[in-house]
Amino acid sequence: MAYGNTISLDESTRIVPVFDPVLRTLSVHLWKDGEPVGRHDLVENFTHPDDILGKINAFLEQSGARALTEHEVNMLASELIMLTVGPEAALLMMVLRHPECFII
Repeated sequence: MAYGNTISLDESTRIVPVFDPVLRTLSVHLWKDGEPVGRHDLVENFTHPDDILGKINAFLEQSGARALTEHEVNMLASELIMLTVGPEAALLMMVLRHPECFII
């Protein structure tokens, strides 16, 4: 398993993006008070970051956590893309390293 950078939602709650290179699936693990309390992939197999991003806030709210801000959604998207180590990750790295070369 490959783990992305943790995104803190508050003092005791955080999410961790995860990529399983064998199954080529993505998930998000929810932690509260240092303990795992949920995984956003138990019912569905997510193979693309958009699959998770479209449903993450509903998962968090069902788990008793707040929805992500726009900035947090962007951070999660970047982490999920980088974990897959595919062409999208390579493109994201180019944009981050040389933003002046891209029209966004």
